[in-house]
Amino acid sequence: MSEWLDAEARVERAHELYDSGRWAEAAAELQAAIEADSSVASWHFNLALTLEAMEEYGQACEAYQTAVKLAPDDLEALNCLGVNLTRLGRYAESLAAFERLAKLDPAYEPSYCNRIVTYAEMGQHDEAEVMFYLAQQVREDCPLCFFNIATSLSARGRHEEAIRCWRRALELDPAQPQAHLRIAEAYWAMGRREQAVEHFRCELAAGRSDPDVLVDFAELLLEMERLEEAELRLREALTLDADHAAAHLVLGDLALQRERPATAEEHYRRVLRIDGDFPGIHARIAQALIRQRKCQKAARHLLAEMRRCGDDPVMLQELGQLLLEAHLVRQANSVLSRLVALQPEDAFAQHNLAVSYFRMDRIEDGIRHCRRALKLRPEYALALYNLALAHLRKGEVSRARRYAARALTIAPDDRHVQDLSRRLGAPGLWDKLRDKLARRRGDAAD
Repeated sequence: MSEWLDAEARVERAHELYDSGRWAEAAAELQAAIEADSSVASWHFNLALTLEAMEEYGQACEAYQTAVKLAPDDLEALNCLGVNLTRLGRYAESLAAFERLAKLDPAYEPSYCNRIVTYAEMGQHDEAEVMFYLAQQVREDCPLCFFNIATSLSARGRHEEAIRCWRRALELDPAQPQAHLRIAEAYWAMGRREQAVEHFRCELAAGRSDPDVLVDFAELLLEMERLEEAELRLREALTLDADHAAAHLVLGDLALQRERPATAEEHYRRVLRIDGDFPGIHARIAQALIRQRKCQKAARHLLAEMRRCGDDPVMLQELGQLLLEAHLVRQANSVLSRLVALQPEDAFAQHNLAVSYFRMDRIEDGIRHCRRALKLRPEYALALYNLALAHLRKGEVSRARRYAARALTIAPDDRHVQDLSRRLGAPGLWDKLRDKLARRRGDAAD
């Protein structure tokens, strides 16, 4: 009897610890109580809630499952189980839990509301909408329902409809977590950046200062070239979490934008110390080193990035360009060949691959890929310029002259194209374009 009373005292103590945010201690007290008596469903449920607060979702699911075995009709335990199974990507089990819940009580609205998220994460958006309408029949004013269906709509690019639903969620519950954030992200995706800024500020004004939100906001401000405000938000994020890797990364990007590569390198190396597996960090360090003309040091980081970059096209494009800048031409060719195999319709990838071939003295291969780039993007002045150079190296001056002339009509202000055209001796065209430039400058002066 005294053992059971001691277990109850531990549970009471766990409640106090949970309320004060000391979740690990609360979980330890609950586990000790359960060791004394494992038959109390509510203790397993409370342990699951505590583990969920600690983001230990796998362990939380195990505790919820035990609670459901002990109390098969516990609607709240079944609902929480379904939510956590969705978090773990165990969608079939999650749906089974919600369906069982709906059979126990067809009027229990969360069984439909939470299935919106499950189906949306599975990419089954029609089923998500069905769940939304079923939930509406039970309860028309659930803010979470509107929030969840908005997430599904946004995932399909239906941002205007999503924003209307998030706004409705805020009408029903002005404190609805992350609604302003989601609206901000939707406006950003639509290119309506000032409205995105407004909702980022609303999210932060609600007292939910989150370093991740601050970093996202800073990235938007950087995109808008509001550098001082972006830096302010990043510094604010670091006051909340001094080792926030993404904040240091974006501060590094900001330093590069301000032509401070040594400062950028410091921030990127801090990211590497915080998280050695942070995606693309070796490429970022290399970029900062290249800007400082430290190509030999950059090479080590670029080779490290090559071993881990996978098949992400954006990363391959960036890495290929940096390898070219660091004069690692064969490695650049290897990376860019992978990129072109993944995205043969990418004119920029075709052109960069051509450049790597030119630097390897494989002129014909370079010409072939330059022509492919031009087929995809006929007004690609840089590809025309490099084709002109390639044909000049082959001694085919007339062909070189034709490509240079085309490049000059597209990019008449480009100094390199101008110089090449003069070298190739196309005086009639050059005089015409020079007069055109003079008239343009005269109009600007007026």
